[in-house]
Amino acid sequence: MLDRKGGKAMTSHLKTIKQKRSYKVQGKVQLGHFLLKALPILVMVLAVEHYIGQRFLIGGDDQVDRCLPDKWVYLIDTYNKDIWRGDFVAFKAERMSPYFKDGQVIVKIAAGVAGDRVKVDSNQTTINTDKIINGLALAGKLKQPPSKYYRDEIIPLAAYWVTGKTDKSFDSRYWGYVYDHQVLGRAYALF
Repeated sequence: MLDRKGGKAMTSHLKTIKQKRSYKVQGKVQLGHFLLKALPILVMVLAVEHYIGQRFLIGGDDQVDRCLPDKWVYLIDTYNKDIWRGDFVAFKAERMSPYFKDGQVIVKIAAGVAGDRVKVDSNQTTINTDKIINGLALAGKLKQPPSKYYRDEIIPLAAYWVTGKTDKSFDSRYWGYVYDHQVLGRAYALF
């Protein structure tokens, strides 16, 4: 037989078990409500992350002698391919050996666009008579006479003349145009 004290203990123990079960059920209900409320937010966050992840790239220049010396980290907007003269443009390298492998991402300044007149000689490069950069400092390093790189021509459609800011920039003076199919997007200097 149970004494009164044991009976109260047993009743109390049963109440505790019922409360724990009640908390578990309430906890499951609360978790269910939380998930229903959180799901739309989670879907939205993932959609925004996917959009941003698809649209933007971060690029860095780890070269010792950078052609854009005051900048080394860029945000590349792959949805913005509307490049104007003076914009930073990110593109995939083609025909740029021995310095860059095909497919490597490069950032330069779009110094000239389709329809501009570009003239290169051993003293300077001009676009529409505006001086862009000095001479052909890398001709000797490339084991070519400067005259190999001379040109006086109109930039064709779907093409850009790109350059750096230093005379030692390996740019369009040496390998020619960047074409639309190479362009990844407009770049913005961060640091």
